[in-house]
Amino acid sequence: MSRQDQTAKNSEKAALIFAITLTVIWIVGISIIFFLYPEVALQISHDQSLTALVAVGLFLPLILIWIAALLSRSLSAIRYETIALRKKIERMDEMLKVQIVEETETRDRWIQSQLAQITAHTKKTSLHVTSLAETVTEGLGQTSIPRNTTALPKKTLILTDEAQADLPLKNDNNTSNAPVTIRELIKALNFPDNAKDTEGFRVLQRALSDPTTSRLLRSAQEVLTMLSEDGIYMDDLRINRPEASAWRSFAKGARGKEIAALGMVRDRTALTLSKTRLKNDATFRETVHGFLTRFDIILTEFEKTAKDGELIEMGRTRSAIAFMLLGRVSGAFDARYIPKKA
Repeated sequence: MSRQDQTAKNSEKAALIFAITLTVIWIVGISIIFFLYPEVALQISHDQSLTALVAVGLFLPLILIWIAALLSRSLSAIRYETIALRKKIERMDEMLKVQIVEETETRDRWIQSQLAQITAHTKKTSLHVTSLAETVTEGLGQTSIPRNTTALPKKTLILTDEAQADLPLKNDNNTSNAPVTIRELIKALNFPDNAKDTEGFRVLQRALSDPTTSRLLRSAQEVLTMLSEDGIYMDDLRINRPEASAWRSFAKGARGKEIAALGMVRDRTALTLSKTRLKNDATFRETVHGFLTRFDIILTEFEKTAKDGELIEMGRTRSAIAFMLLGRVSGAFDARYIPKKA
């Protein structure tokens, strides 16, 4: 039994003993008075009004004594319960503080772990992009690829082989500068998988030698690099793959619900990080708008000659996935969106 419990019980006993003691003293005192003065008792018994008055005078103090005793006992009980409640509150407060400290430490450890993972991914991607850029530069040699070329020519080429149809890009009589084929463009838009992907680098070199596709690929590379800085990788995104009809509708100028399938990116983390950076980073914002515009230009011409299967395959490339992600967060798929000029 605790000290407070013992003190409360002692207080209750003391109040009870005190009330009993006063009651006994009062009764004994009244009995002595009536014993010493019997004529007073006789006179009181003959007068009814005096008898009632004396009875009130005799019993009222006893009633007050026991009321005081009961109140004292109740106050002791209330005091005891108050002390116990205060202790419980203090214990709960201590437990809550400990829990908050533990949760804070756990959250801090989780945040540090996530930051470490993002840093590791960023370093890995930076090394990959650097290696890719060096390899492409070595393959191109001293060839200078213009960055500010004219838009695609309006005239499209007559296709003879649908499986390897030429895109309606700029052409000349030199066979070494033959237009990039549909399959080559699709592979270039996906970029090489690793440093050993020689075919990927060959196709990428071919695509970079064309001024129009070069602008798109360089813009896509910049966007992918910036996204990787936030730990966003196209291979990791959860996306509902759109049908060819959605790509065709977008290429023909449709916006809003008709092309809603292009914005079906389900990775909330990637959407939040991309939207936040798009809002706060002016350089990222300009790069994204340039990429979206150039992808739109290529897609408009690509759709004219590509089959449905080729459009679906194009939609699985890393560049197309980046287009779907950034198109959604920038509102490029909305009905009221007005694209900037490339």
